[in-house]
Amino acid sequence: MRRFKRALSSSVFAGICLAHMTSAQAVPVDRPTVVVSYGGSTYSISSFYTNYTTSAAVFRTQPWWGNASLASALSGLVTSTAGNYGDGILNTGILFAYGEGSGYPFIKYFQNGSVLDCQVGCSTSIQSWYYAFVNQLVTLDSVAESLQSTSAGVNSINNNLNLMINGAHSRPLDRLVAPGQKTFWVAGDWGRDDHGNREGSTGMAEVGVGHNLGFAQFNVSIGQTWARQNLVNDGDVKADGQYLMLESIIPVLEDHGVYATVGAFGHWGEAEIQRGYINFSELDSSKASPDTQTWGLRTRLDWQNAVTLANTGVSPYVDLSYSNSHLDSYTEKGGGIPAHFDGRTDSNTEARLGFNTETPLPFAPGYNFVTNLEAAHRFENHSAGVNGQVEGLFSFNLPGEDVTNDWLKAGAGVEGNVGPGKLSLMLNGTTQSEMPNFWVATSYQLAF
Repeated sequence: MRRFKRALSSSVFAGICLAHMTSAQAVPVDRPTVVVSYGGSTYSISSFYTNYTTSAAVFRTQPWWGNASLASALSGLVTSTAGNYGDGILNTGILFAYGEGSGYPFIKYFQNGSVLDCQVGCSTSIQSWYYAFVNQLVTLDSVAESLQSTSAGVNSINNNLNLMINGAHSRPLDRLVAPGQKTFWVAGDWGRDDHGNREGSTGMAEVGVGHNLGFAQFNVSIGQTWARQNLVNDGDVKADGQYLMLESIIPVLEDHGVYATVGAFGHWGEAEIQRGYINFSELDSSKASPDTQTWGLRTRLDWQNAVTLANTGVSPYVDLSYSNSHLDSYTEKGGGIPAHFDGRTDSNTEARLGFNTETPLPFAPGYNFVTNLEAAHRFENHSAGVNGQVEGLFSFNLPGEDVTNDWLKAGAGVEGNVGPGKLSLMLNGTTQSEMPNFWVATSYQLAF
């Protein structure tokens, strides 16, 4: 049985009834529970032996209180499958109390194939019968937040790729070596992803090689990405993957320090999603591990040391990237309310305009103080929507999350010669955006 947000716990209600019950009839150990759907909502309905005087406050919390048409519709759907309104009374259903007046509860009830209405004279407020009460009221509105939170699965993948392209590969000319030379590097990034309602971490590690053939330098890198993000109701998503990136650095006006960088990448991984929700007033969750596939393109133009201010070189650049991330369809397992989710695809198109600076440190020969400042714009306005079905209850088609279109990124660090290679360490941060709010990037590179 699939259930969602609890309108009234049957165990709590039973305690109320038993504590105040004055009638002589005992409550059976098991009364049937029936699940019916009406008007876009699904109701799990049981009954308890009580009277209006004893349980008036609880009667008034029922979704059909004050709604005679809903009481009539549900009574007609439940019929006698949830039991009769009294022991020994046949061909009847339980009582749906929808109002009160003149000392009588107004009731709808099923009898001999039809729904009857009785407002005065059928049952006094102190007479006890089996009345209908909802165990859980299942509506799309009550679970939309839980279902929609799974879009963080795709977002986590995009955050990984943002860190790959604009973290470890945010300064492609750092990998440039002299014509005829080869290069090898290792790099890693780690950061926090806490912008807006997000709460998590992200990181990556890679190794790469390159060879400058004179007319262009070709680089190949492979790496691992990971991201962790907390979801509502103690849920979480863990998105891990591996990538392959091909990149070429092409001199455009080499004498003036103008270079173009063109790259493509593929990313393959898995998103472990634990979706949390409220089930019978308790936290519950269902899990799934869909596969992910992503590809992307990136082009960039750098003007190395276009301007020199005192002893600081300023290198402007313009960058355009596109990625397409797909999360496979999946069906959750475990928990009280598993759902099926359709596959979804998210696109991310970004333009960046910025500059890097490099300043020799007079107190540390061979080391430079490096900075970065850029403005970024994302062209899409929303992340991927969430579509699927809660089996046996309803389908859902929820919009994606709004994304931040414009933000700033800044970074500062130190790089210099350590042993036979070059070591770089940089701290980066962004204003409100889909990228991590801050991360540390480090790399070590050899040229030979």
